Amino acid sequence: MINYFKITSLIIFSLSLLMCATPPKKTEEGIDPGFCIHCHQEVTPRLFQSWVESKHAKNGVHCMTCHIDHQVASEQKSMVFPEKCGECHKKELEQFRMSRHSIGFDRMRIQGEYLSIPQEIRAAFCERCHSIQKRCNSCHTSHRFSLKEARNPDACGCCHLGPDHPHKEMYDTSLHGTIYKITQNAERAPRCITCHMPNGTHNASYGIARGPAGTRSEVVDLKEIPISKEEEERKRREMLEICTKCHSKRFTKEQLENADQVKEEGFNLMERGKEPIKEIEKEVLLYPSVAERMPHPTEGRTLVLADPQLYVGTSHIERLFFTMFKFHNIRVWKSGYHFSPSYTHGYGWAEMQLDLIDIKEEAEKLRQIFREMKK
Repeated sequence: MINYFKITSLIIFSLSLLMCATPPKKTEEGIDPGFCIHCHQEVTPRLFQSWVESKHAKNGVHCMTCHIDHQVASEQKSMVFPEKCGECHKKELEQFRMSRHSIGFDRMRIQGEYLSIPQEIRAAFCERCHSIQKRCNSCHTSHRFSLKEARNPDACGCCHLGPDHPHKEMYDTSLHGTIYKITQNAERAPRCITCHMPNGTHNASYGIARGPAGTRSEVVDLKEIPISKEEEERKRREMLEICTKCHSKRFTKEQLENADQVKEEGFNLMERGKEPIKEIEKEVLLYPSVAERMPHPTEGRTLVLADPQLYVGTSHIERLFFTMFKFHNIRVWKSGYHFSPSYTHGYGWAEMQLDLIDIKEEAEKLRQIFREMKK
Protein backbone atom coordinates (compact mmCIF):
# COMPACT_ATOMS: atom_id res chain seq x y z
CA MET A 1 0.00 0.00 0.00
CA ILE A 2 1.26 3.51 -0.89
CA ASN A 3 2.08 5.55 2.21
CA TYR A 4 0.86 9.01 1.13
CA PHE A 5 1.93 10.53 4.42
CA LYS A 6 5.56 9.53 3.83
CA ILE A 7 5.44 10.74 0.23
CA THR A 8 3.98 14.08 1.25
CA SER A 9 6.56 14.48 4.02
CA LEU A 10 9.34 13.77 1.53
CA ILE A 11 7.97 16.38 -0.89
CA ILE A 12 7.74 18.98 1.85
CA PHE A 13 11.26 18.14 3.01
CA SER A 14 12.61 18.43 -0.54
CA LEU A 15 10.89 21.77 -1.08
CA SER A 16 12.23 23.01 2.20
CA LEU A 17 15.78 22.07 1.13
CA LEU A 18 15.33 23.88 -2.18
CA MET A 19 13.70 27.01 -0.83
CA CYS A 20 15.17 27.16 2.66
CA ALA A 21 18.83 26.30 2.11
CA THR A 22 19.56 29.23 4.38
CA PRO A 23 17.48 30.16 7.44
CA PRO A 24 14.19 31.79 6.31
CA LYS A 25 14.42 35.57 6.51
CA LYS A 26 12.84 38.73 5.26
CA THR A 27 14.89 40.37 2.50
CA GLU A 28 15.01 43.96 1.27
CA GLU A 29 13.16 42.88 -1.88
CA GLY A 30 10.36 41.22 0.06
CA ILE A 31 9.77 37.97 1.87
CA ASP A 32 11.86 34.91 1.09
CA PRO A 33 9.48 32.13 -0.08
CA GLY A 34 11.12 29.88 2.47
CA PHE A 35 9.77 32.18 5.17
CA CYS A 36 6.21 31.52 3.88
CA ILE A 37 6.77 27.78 3.82
CA HIS A 38 8.27 27.70 7.29
CA CYS A 39 5.27 29.58 8.75
CA HIS A 40 2.34 28.19 6.75
CA GLN A 41 3.26 24.57 7.40
CA GLU A 42 2.16 25.29 10.97
CA VAL A 43 -0.42 28.08 10.57
CA THR A 44 -2.41 26.73 7.57
CA PRO A 45 -1.21 23.15 7.02
CA ARG A 46 -4.09 22.06 4.76
CA LEU A 47 -3.69 25.12 2.54
CA PHE A 48 0.03 24.45 2.36
CA GLN A 49 -0.59 20.80 1.52
CA SER A 50 -2.86 21.81 -1.39
CA TRP A 51 -0.07 23.93 -2.84
CA VAL A 52 2.49 21.14 -2.41
CA GLU A 53 0.30 18.84 -4.52
CA SER A 54 -0.25 21.44 -7.26
CA LYS A 55 1.44 21.95 -10.62
CA HIS A 56 2.41 25.40 -9.39
CA ALA A 57 4.65 23.90 -6.72
CA LYS A 58 6.23 21.50 -9.22
CA ASN A 59 6.99 24.44 -11.55
CA GLY A 60 8.40 26.78 -8.94
CA VAL A 61 5.34 29.03 -8.62
CA HIS A 62 5.32 29.96 -4.95
CA CYS A 63 3.50 32.28 -2.53
CA MET A 64 5.19 35.50 -3.59
CA THR A 65 4.64 34.80 -7.29
CA CYS A 66 0.91 35.33 -6.81
CA HIS A 67 0.52 37.22 -3.53
CA ILE A 68 3.45 39.66 -4.20
CA ASP A 69 4.21 40.29 -0.54
CA HIS A 70 2.68 39.89 2.90
CA GLN A 71 1.36 43.46 3.03
CA VAL A 72 -0.46 43.20 -0.31
CA ALA A 73 -1.84 39.78 0.64
CA SER A 74 -3.19 41.17 3.91
CA GLU A 75 -4.79 44.24 2.31
CA GLN A 76 -6.50 42.16 -0.37
CA LYS A 77 -7.50 39.43 2.11
CA SER A 78 -5.18 37.17 0.10
CA MET A 79 -7.29 37.59 -3.06
CA VAL A 80 -5.46 37.17 -6.36
CA PHE A 81 -7.22 38.82 -9.29
CA PRO A 82 -7.47 37.39 -12.83
CA GLU A 83 -5.05 40.02 -14.13
CA LYS A 84 -2.32 38.51 -11.94
CA CYS A 85 -3.10 35.00 -13.20
CA GLY A 86 -3.04 36.43 -16.74
CA GLU A 87 0.64 37.29 -16.42
CA CYS A 88 1.30 33.58 -16.97
CA HIS A 89 -2.05 32.51 -18.43
CA LYS A 90 -2.49 35.24 -21.04
CA LYS A 91 -4.65 33.29 -23.50
CA GLU A 92 -6.98 32.08 -20.76
CA LEU A 93 -7.44 35.63 -19.45
CA GLU A 94 -8.30 36.93 -22.93
CA GLN A 95 -10.87 34.16 -23.36
CA PHE A 96 -12.29 34.76 -19.88
CA ARG A 97 -12.89 38.43 -20.73
CA MET A 98 -15.14 37.33 -23.60
CA SER A 99 -17.50 35.50 -21.26
CA ARG A 100 -20.33 36.67 -18.99
CA HIS A 101 -18.28 35.44 -16.05
CA SER A 102 -16.03 38.49 -16.61
CA ILE A 103 -18.87 40.97 -15.91
CA GLY A 104 -20.67 39.00 -13.19
CA PHE A 105 -19.75 41.28 -10.27
CA ASP A 106 -20.26 44.60 -12.09
CA ARG A 107 -23.68 43.55 -13.45
CA MET A 108 -24.78 42.34 -10.02
CA ARG A 109 -23.98 45.64 -8.31
CA ILE A 110 -26.41 47.66 -10.46
CA GLN A 111 -29.34 45.24 -10.14
CA GLY A 112 -32.36 46.31 -8.09
CA GLU A 113 -32.60 42.86 -6.53
CA TYR A 114 -29.07 43.24 -5.15
CA LEU A 115 -29.60 46.83 -4.00
CA SER A 116 -32.83 46.00 -2.16
CA ILE A 117 -31.41 43.48 0.32
CA PRO A 118 -29.17 43.91 3.40
CA GLN A 119 -25.40 43.90 2.94
CA GLU A 120 -25.04 40.72 5.02
CA ILE A 121 -27.29 38.84 2.59
CA ARG A 122 -25.49 40.33 -0.39
CA ALA A 123 -22.15 39.09 0.94
CA ALA A 124 -23.43 35.62 1.86
CA PHE A 125 -25.55 35.10 -1.24
CA CYS A 126 -25.03 37.29 -4.33
CA GLU A 127 -21.33 38.03 -3.99
CA ARG A 128 -20.24 34.45 -3.32
CA CYS A 129 -21.01 33.50 -6.92
CA HIS A 130 -20.82 36.79 -8.79
CA SER A 131 -17.28 37.35 -7.50
CA ILE A 132 -16.21 34.97 -10.27
CA GLN A 133 -15.37 38.16 -12.21
CA LYS A 134 -12.56 38.81 -9.72
CA ARG A 135 -11.51 35.27 -8.75
CA CYS A 136 -10.12 32.48 -10.90
CA ASN A 137 -10.36 30.31 -7.80
CA SER A 138 -14.15 30.29 -8.11
CA CYS A 139 -13.53 27.35 -10.44
CA HIS A 140 -9.86 26.49 -9.82
CA THR A 141 -9.96 26.02 -6.05
CA SER A 142 -7.21 27.83 -4.19
CA HIS A 143 -3.65 26.54 -4.00
CA ARG A 144 -4.25 23.14 -5.61
CA PHE A 145 -5.79 24.54 -8.81
CA SER A 146 -6.74 21.05 -9.91
CA LEU A 147 -7.92 20.73 -13.53
CA LYS A 148 -9.76 17.55 -12.61
CA GLU A 149 -11.78 19.40 -9.97
CA ALA A 150 -12.53 22.37 -12.26
CA ARG A 151 -13.75 20.09 -15.05
CA ASN A 152 -16.24 18.25 -12.84
CA PRO A 153 -19.91 19.34 -13.27
CA ASP A 154 -20.13 19.67 -9.48
CA ALA A 155 -17.69 22.59 -9.69
CA CYS A 156 -20.12 24.45 -11.96
CA GLY A 157 -22.99 23.39 -9.70
CA CYS A 158 -21.50 25.39 -6.86
CA CYS A 159 -23.23 28.44 -8.42
CA HIS A 160 -25.37 27.14 -11.28
CA LEU A 161 -28.11 25.51 -9.24
CA GLY A 162 -31.17 26.44 -7.21
CA PRO A 163 -34.68 27.66 -8.05
CA ASP A 164 -33.70 30.53 -10.36
CA HIS A 165 -30.99 28.82 -12.46
CA PRO A 166 -30.99 25.04 -11.86
CA HIS A 167 -28.50 24.22 -14.61
CA LYS A 168 -26.82 21.51 -12.53
CA GLU A 169 -30.11 19.85 -11.61
CA MET A 170 -31.31 20.00 -15.23
CA TYR A 171 -28.06 18.44 -16.42
CA ASP A 172 -28.19 15.74 -13.72
CA THR A 173 -31.72 14.72 -14.76
CA SER A 174 -30.91 14.64 -18.47
CA LEU A 175 -29.63 11.55 -20.26
CA HIS A 176 -26.28 13.31 -20.65
CA GLY A 177 -25.93 13.80 -16.91
CA THR A 178 -27.25 10.37 -16.03
CA ILE A 179 -24.73 8.58 -18.26
CA TYR A 180 -21.86 10.67 -16.93
CA LYS A 181 -22.83 10.01 -13.30
CA ILE A 182 -22.98 6.27 -13.96
CA THR A 183 -19.76 6.00 -15.97
CA GLN A 184 -17.67 9.02 -14.90
CA ASN A 185 -16.45 8.84 -18.50
CA ALA A 186 -16.28 12.13 -20.40
CA GLU A 187 -15.99 10.17 -23.66
CA ARG A 188 -19.44 8.63 -23.07
CA ALA A 189 -21.38 11.77 -22.21
CA PRO A 190 -20.72 15.51 -22.17
CA ARG A 191 -19.97 17.54 -19.08
CA CYS A 192 -20.62 21.28 -18.69
CA ILE A 193 -17.21 22.13 -20.13
CA THR A 194 -17.81 19.90 -23.18
CA CYS A 195 -20.45 22.28 -24.48
CA HIS A 196 -19.59 25.60 -22.84
CA MET A 197 -15.77 25.46 -22.65
CA PRO A 198 -14.73 23.23 -25.57
CA ASN A 199 -11.01 22.63 -26.13
CA GLY A 200 -10.27 24.32 -22.82
CA THR A 201 -11.49 27.80 -23.79
CA HIS A 202 -12.18 30.07 -20.81
CA ASN A 203 -14.94 31.86 -22.70
CA ALA A 204 -17.73 30.12 -20.78
CA SER A 205 -20.33 31.91 -22.95
CA TYR A 206 -19.28 29.73 -25.88
CA GLY A 207 -21.97 27.35 -26.99
CA ILE A 208 -24.97 29.24 -25.61
CA ALA A 209 -27.53 27.68 -27.92
CA ARG A 210 -29.83 30.69 -28.09
CA GLY A 211 -30.62 33.00 -25.23
CA PRO A 212 -28.99 35.17 -22.61
CA ALA A 213 -27.61 34.16 -19.25
CA GLY A 214 -30.54 35.72 -17.46
CA THR A 215 -34.29 36.16 -17.63
CA ARG A 216 -34.92 38.01 -20.89
CA SER A 217 -36.23 36.63 -24.13
CA GLU A 218 -33.78 38.35 -26.48
CA VAL A 219 -30.13 37.35 -26.91
CA VAL A 220 -27.75 40.07 -25.71
CA ASP A 221 -24.02 40.74 -25.71
CA LEU A 222 -21.83 41.67 -22.73
CA LYS A 223 -23.08 45.27 -22.94
CA GLU A 224 -26.70 44.05 -22.74
CA ILE A 225 -27.31 45.02 -26.38
CA PRO A 226 -29.39 42.56 -28.48
CA ILE A 227 -27.12 40.78 -30.93
CA SER A 228 -27.71 40.72 -34.68
CA LYS A 229 -29.41 37.89 -36.54
CA GLU A 230 -26.06 37.05 -38.13
CA GLU A 231 -24.42 36.76 -34.70
CA GLU A 232 -27.26 34.53 -33.50
CA GLU A 233 -26.76 32.24 -36.47
CA ARG A 234 -23.01 32.13 -35.83
CA LYS A 235 -23.58 31.08 -32.22
CA ARG A 236 -26.02 28.40 -33.39
CA ARG A 237 -23.35 27.05 -35.76
CA GLU A 238 -20.95 26.87 -32.80
CA MET A 239 -23.47 24.78 -30.89
CA LEU A 240 -24.15 22.54 -33.88
CA GLU A 241 -20.42 21.84 -34.21
CA ILE A 242 -20.31 20.69 -30.59
CA CYS A 243 -23.41 18.50 -30.71
CA THR A 244 -22.54 16.85 -34.02
CA LYS A 245 -19.43 15.35 -32.47
CA CYS A 246 -21.83 12.78 -31.01
CA HIS A 247 -25.14 13.25 -32.84
CA SER A 248 -26.23 13.54 -36.46
CA LYS A 249 -26.69 17.04 -37.88
CA ARG A 250 -30.38 16.35 -38.57
CA PHE A 251 -31.05 15.22 -35.00
CA THR A 252 -29.06 18.10 -33.49
CA LYS A 253 -30.80 20.75 -35.60
CA GLU A 254 -34.20 19.26 -34.80
CA GLN A 255 -33.57 19.20 -31.03
CA LEU A 256 -32.22 22.75 -30.84
CA GLU A 257 -35.06 24.15 -32.94
CA ASN A 258 -37.54 22.36 -30.69
CA ALA A 259 -35.86 24.00 -27.68
CA ASP A 260 -36.26 27.37 -29.43
CA GLN A 261 -40.01 26.75 -29.62
CA VAL A 262 -40.12 25.68 -25.97
CA LYS A 263 -38.48 28.99 -25.04
CA GLU A 264 -40.94 30.98 -27.15
CA GLU A 265 -43.95 29.22 -25.61
CA GLY A 266 -42.61 29.85 -22.11
CA PHE A 267 -42.25 33.59 -22.70
CA ASN A 268 -45.68 33.75 -24.38
CA LEU A 269 -47.25 32.15 -21.31
CA MET A 270 -45.38 34.59 -19.07
CA GLU A 271 -46.87 37.52 -21.02
CA ARG A 272 -50.32 36.11 -20.30
CA GLY A 273 -49.43 36.20 -16.61
CA LYS A 274 -48.74 39.95 -16.80
CA GLU A 275 -52.14 40.87 -18.21
CA PRO A 276 -54.34 40.41 -15.07
CA ILE A 277 -51.85 42.41 -12.97
CA LYS A 278 -51.76 45.29 -15.45
CA GLU A 279 -55.56 45.35 -15.47
CA ILE A 280 -55.68 45.44 -11.67
CA GLU A 281 -53.26 48.37 -11.64
CA LYS A 282 -55.37 50.29 -14.16
CA GLU A 283 -58.41 49.72 -11.95
CA VAL A 284 -56.38 51.13 -8.99
CA LEU A 285 -56.90 47.87 -7.06
CA LEU A 286 -53.26 46.89 -6.55
CA TYR A 287 -52.43 46.69 -2.83
CA PRO A 288 -50.15 48.14 -1.76
CA SER A 289 -50.22 50.47 -4.74
CA VAL A 290 -47.02 51.51 -6.49
CA ALA A 291 -47.44 55.00 -5.00
CA GLU A 292 -47.68 53.63 -1.45
CA ARG A 293 -44.55 51.49 -1.45
CA MET A 294 -40.86 52.24 -1.50
CA PRO A 295 -39.66 53.11 -5.02
CA HIS A 296 -37.76 50.48 -6.99
CA PRO A 297 -33.98 51.08 -6.53
CA THR A 298 -33.38 51.40 -10.29
CA GLU A 299 -36.83 51.84 -11.90
CA GLY A 300 -38.45 54.29 -9.49
CA ARG A 301 -42.20 54.39 -8.85
CA THR A 302 -43.43 52.14 -11.62
CA LEU A 303 -44.93 48.67 -11.91
CA VAL A 304 -42.11 46.27 -12.78
CA LEU A 305 -43.07 42.80 -14.03
CA ALA A 306 -40.27 40.38 -14.97
CA ASP A 307 -36.63 41.48 -14.99
CA PRO A 308 -35.73 43.54 -12.87
CA GLN A 309 -38.75 42.80 -10.65
CA LEU A 310 -38.18 42.53 -6.89
CA TYR A 311 -39.48 40.07 -4.32
CA VAL A 312 -39.53 42.59 -1.45
CA GLY A 313 -42.08 45.35 -0.75
CA THR A 314 -44.54 44.01 -3.27
CA SER A 315 -48.14 42.77 -3.47
CA HIS A 316 -49.27 39.16 -3.32
CA ILE A 317 -50.35 39.05 -6.96
CA GLU A 318 -46.94 40.39 -8.03
CA ARG A 319 -45.29 37.81 -5.80
CA LEU A 320 -47.18 35.08 -7.70
CA PHE A 321 -45.88 36.46 -10.97
CA PHE A 322 -42.33 36.72 -9.61
CA THR A 323 -42.35 32.96 -9.00
CA MET A 324 -43.71 32.41 -12.50
CA PHE A 325 -41.04 34.47 -14.29
CA LYS A 326 -38.01 34.02 -12.02
CA PHE A 327 -38.27 30.32 -11.22
CA HIS A 328 -40.70 28.45 -13.45
CA ASN A 329 -40.15 30.11 -16.84
CA ILE A 330 -36.38 29.77 -16.40
CA ARG A 331 -36.86 26.02 -15.88
CA VAL A 332 -39.05 25.68 -18.97
CA TRP A 333 -36.71 27.14 -21.54
CA LYS A 334 -33.29 26.44 -20.06
CA SER A 335 -34.18 22.80 -19.47
CA GLY A 336 -35.34 22.73 -23.09
CA TYR A 337 -31.69 23.27 -24.06
CA HIS A 338 -30.37 20.97 -21.33
CA PHE A 339 -32.82 18.21 -22.34
CA SER A 340 -34.37 17.51 -18.96
CA PRO A 341 -38.00 16.41 -19.49
CA SER A 342 -38.89 16.66 -15.78
CA TYR A 343 -37.70 20.26 -15.49
CA THR A 344 -39.25 21.33 -18.81
CA HIS A 345 -42.69 20.06 -17.82
CA GLY A 346 -43.17 19.04 -14.19
CA TYR A 347 -41.03 21.76 -12.58
CA GLY A 348 -41.57 24.32 -15.37
CA TRP A 349 -44.49 24.36 -17.79
CA ALA A 350 -46.99 22.75 -15.42
CA GLU A 351 -46.02 25.15 -12.63
CA MET A 352 -46.41 28.14 -14.98
CA GLN A 353 -49.94 27.02 -15.84
CA LEU A 354 -50.77 26.74 -12.13
CA ASP A 355 -49.21 30.18 -11.54
CA LEU A 356 -51.51 31.65 -14.20
CA ILE A 357 -54.55 30.16 -12.45
CA ASP A 358 -53.44 31.65 -9.12
CA ILE A 359 -52.76 35.08 -10.66
CA LYS A 360 -56.20 35.23 -12.29
CA GLU A 361 -57.90 34.07 -9.10
CA GLU A 362 -56.04 36.67 -7.01
CA ALA A 363 -57.12 39.40 -9.45
CA GLU A 364 -60.77 38.40 -8.99
CA LYS A 365 -60.35 38.32 -5.19
CA LEU A 366 -59.02 41.89 -5.24
CA ARG A 367 -62.00 43.03 -7.31
CA GLN A 368 -64.37 41.31 -4.90
CA ILE A 369 -62.71 42.88 -1.87
CA PHE A 370 -62.95 46.39 -3.31
CA ARG A 371 -66.59 45.83 -4.35
CA GLU A 372 -67.39 44.82 -0.76
CA MET A 373 -65.61 47.91 0.57
CA LYS A 374 -67.76 50.20 -1.59
CA LYS A 375 -71.05 48.82 -0.24
